[in-house]
Amino acid sequence: METPPVSPRSLAFIAAILILIPTSAWAAPEPVRSVDLDRFMGRWHEILRTPNNHQRNCWAASQVWSRREDGRFSIRQTCHRGSRTGRIQTFDTTARVLNPPQNTKFEASFFGGLIRQRYWVIDHADDYSWMIATTADGEFPALLSRSPTMTAGEVGRLRRRVGELGLPTAALTPSER
Repeated sequence: METPPVSPRSLAFIAAILILIPTSAWAAPEPVRSVDLDRFMGRWHEILRTPNNHQRNCWAASQVWSRREDGRFSIRQTCHRGSRTGRIQTFDTTARVLNPPQNTKFEASFFGGLIRQRYWVIDHADDYSWMIATTADGEFPALLSRSPTMTAGEVGRLRRRVGELGLPTAALTPSER
């Protein structure tokens, strides 16, 4: 039995439906390389971020990852509220690896496990000087660095890398420093 040809009208209808599907229906791209957890631990400074309600008015954001005895990780997220010299706000969270031994996918637990969020480390420098991370749905990519600042050239190159990896870049904004 031969399949009937698809009419241009049907193709237009299918295309219209696909355009209306929200981007969250697609998952984030898969990480490109594994993470060495010992090298990953330590302080990360936010360089670029996708704006979100939780970080509104948040300046000089950073996070410190450290191992715990139970195999999980402690993450202390810190920022200054309102300005570079504003009141320091700190959030303590825990995380666990979802995909050992690649160690690129984490689930963070906030407020004693009441809220959980999954994050993927999509790419990182060979020397772990920077990383590109995103929420599991790919909607909130961020660039983090071991240093609180990066050159404009580095930031531009890594912003392009975010796009090459299939993540949205239009909303990426410099973190307030």
